[in-house]
Amino acid sequence: MWKFIKKHQNIADIMRDKGLAKVGDGLVNLCYSLAKSEVLGEATGEKVRDSVLARALRATPIYSHISRRTDTGAAADAFEAIVAYLWLTEKTTTETLVSSLVERLDIHSEMNRTQESEVAVEAFQNMLEGLIDLLPDS
Repeated sequence: MWKFIKKHQNIADIMRDKGLAKVGDGLVNLCYSLAKSEVLGEATGEKVRDSVLARALRATPIYSHISRRTDTGAAADAFEAIVAYLWLTEKTTTETLVSSLVERLDIHSEMNRTQESEVAVEAFQNMLEGLIDLLPDS
Protein backbone atom coordinates (compact mmCIF):
# COMPACT_ATOMS: atom_id res chain seq x y z
CA MET A 1 0.00 0.00 0.00
CA TRP A 2 2.75 2.49 0.91
CA LYS A 3 5.13 3.08 -2.00
CA PHE A 4 8.01 4.23 0.22
CA ILE A 5 8.32 0.94 2.11
CA LYS A 6 11.40 -0.96 1.01
CA LYS A 7 11.47 -4.72 0.75
CA HIS A 8 13.18 -6.08 3.82
CA GLN A 9 14.62 -9.56 3.75
CA ASN A 10 14.99 -10.01 7.48
CA ILE A 11 14.53 -8.49 10.92
CA ALA A 12 17.99 -6.92 10.96
CA ASP A 13 17.21 -4.96 7.76
CA ILE A 14 14.02 -3.63 9.31
CA MET A 15 15.81 -2.66 12.52
CA ARG A 16 18.43 -0.64 10.60
CA ASP A 17 15.89 1.32 8.52
CA LYS A 18 16.15 4.94 9.76
CA GLY A 19 13.08 6.01 7.79
CA LEU A 20 10.95 3.38 9.49
CA ALA A 21 12.36 4.49 12.84
CA LYS A 22 11.19 8.06 12.16
CA VAL A 23 7.67 6.91 11.34
CA GLY A 24 7.74 4.52 14.29
CA ASP A 25 8.72 7.29 16.70
CA GLY A 26 5.42 9.08 16.18
CA LEU A 27 3.46 5.84 16.10
CA VAL A 28 4.94 4.53 19.35
CA ASN A 29 4.31 7.85 21.10
CA LEU A 30 0.72 7.91 19.83
CA CYS A 31 0.06 4.35 20.99
CA TYR A 32 1.56 5.03 24.41
CA SER A 33 -0.45 8.24 24.78
CA LEU A 34 -3.66 6.44 23.88
CA ALA A 35 -2.91 3.51 26.20
CA LYS A 36 -1.99 5.76 29.11
CA SER A 37 -5.10 7.89 28.51
CA GLU A 38 -7.23 4.75 28.56
CA VAL A 39 -5.67 3.52 31.80
CA LEU A 40 -5.84 6.90 33.56
CA GLY A 41 -9.31 7.75 32.23
CA GLU A 42 -8.25 11.14 30.85
CA ALA A 43 -6.51 12.30 27.70
CA THR A 44 -2.75 12.69 27.93
CA GLY A 45 0.10 13.11 25.48
CA GLU A 46 3.35 11.31 26.16
CA LYS A 47 6.76 10.87 24.61
CA VAL A 48 8.33 7.49 25.30
CA ARG A 49 11.94 7.76 26.39
CA ASP A 50 14.55 5.90 24.35
CA SER A 51 15.73 4.10 27.48
CA VAL A 52 12.29 2.50 27.92
CA LEU A 53 12.18 1.17 24.36
CA ALA A 54 15.82 0.05 24.46
CA ARG A 55 15.29 -1.90 27.68
CA ALA A 56 12.13 -3.49 26.27
CA LEU A 57 13.95 -4.54 23.08
CA ARG A 58 16.93 -5.92 24.99
CA ALA A 59 14.59 -8.16 27.01
CA THR A 60 13.30 -9.94 23.88
CA PRO A 61 14.82 -12.49 21.49
CA ILE A 62 14.73 -9.87 18.72
CA TYR A 63 17.70 -8.13 20.33
CA SER A 64 19.95 -10.91 19.02
CA HIS A 65 19.49 -9.43 15.51
CA ILE A 66 21.52 -6.31 16.32
CA SER A 67 24.95 -5.74 17.81
CA ARG A 68 25.31 -6.07 21.57
CA ARG A 69 27.17 -2.76 21.46
CA THR A 70 24.12 -0.91 20.18
CA ASP A 71 23.55 2.27 22.16
CA THR A 72 20.24 3.27 23.72
CA GLY A 73 19.21 5.58 20.88
CA ALA A 74 19.91 2.99 18.17
CA ALA A 75 18.08 0.27 20.13
CA ALA A 76 15.06 2.56 20.53
CA ASP A 77 15.17 3.33 16.80
CA ALA A 78 15.23 -0.41 16.07
CA PHE A 79 12.13 -0.90 18.25
CA GLU A 80 10.34 1.95 16.49
CA ALA A 81 11.32 0.63 13.04
CA ILE A 82 9.84 -2.78 13.85
CA VAL A 83 6.54 -1.30 15.00
CA ALA A 84 6.34 1.00 11.96
CA TYR A 85 7.14 -1.84 9.55
CA LEU A 86 4.44 -4.09 10.97
CA TRP A 87 1.89 -1.29 11.04
CA LEU A 88 2.68 -0.01 7.53
CA THR A 89 2.55 -3.52 6.08
CA GLU A 90 -0.83 -4.01 7.80
CA LYS A 91 0.38 -6.89 9.95
CA THR A 92 -0.84 -5.02 13.03
CA THR A 93 -3.16 -2.16 13.85
CA THR A 94 -3.01 0.83 16.13
CA GLU A 95 -5.80 -0.76 18.17
CA THR A 96 -3.81 -3.97 18.65
CA LEU A 97 -0.70 -2.06 19.69
CA VAL A 98 -2.64 0.09 22.17
CA SER A 99 -4.48 -2.93 23.59
CA SER A 100 -1.24 -4.80 24.21
CA LEU A 101 0.09 -1.81 26.14
CA VAL A 102 -3.11 -1.38 28.15
CA GLU A 103 -2.88 -5.04 29.24
CA ARG A 104 0.33 -4.35 31.19
CA LEU A 105 0.13 -0.63 31.85
CA ASP A 106 -0.78 -0.63 35.53
CA ILE A 107 -0.03 3.01 36.25
CA HIS A 108 -1.61 5.69 38.38
CA SER A 109 -1.12 9.40 38.91
CA GLU A 110 0.84 8.95 42.15
CA MET A 111 3.67 7.05 40.46
CA ASN A 112 7.01 8.76 40.04
CA ARG A 113 8.81 8.80 36.71
CA THR A 114 11.06 5.84 37.58
CA GLN A 115 8.14 3.65 38.62
CA GLU A 116 6.19 4.53 35.50
CA SER A 117 9.24 3.75 33.35
CA GLU A 118 9.53 0.28 34.87
CA VAL A 119 5.89 -0.45 34.10
CA ALA A 120 6.28 0.98 30.58
CA VAL A 121 9.31 -1.22 29.87
CA GLU A 122 7.29 -4.32 30.74
CA ALA A 123 4.34 -3.13 28.64
CA PHE A 124 6.52 -2.44 25.59
CA GLN A 125 8.34 -5.76 26.04
CA ASN A 126 4.95 -7.51 26.08
CA MET A 127 3.94 -5.61 22.94
CA LEU A 128 7.09 -6.59 21.07
CA GLU A 129 6.90 -10.23 22.13
CA GLY A 130 3.37 -10.33 20.72
CA LEU A 131 4.67 -9.10 17.35
CA ILE A 132 7.65 -11.43 16.91
CA ASP A 133 5.80 -14.03 14.85
CA LEU A 134 4.70 -11.35 12.37
CA LEU A 135 8.28 -10.48 11.38
CA PRO A 136 10.19 -12.07 8.48
CA ASP A 137 12.54 -14.94 9.47
CA SER A 138 11.27 -14.95 13.05
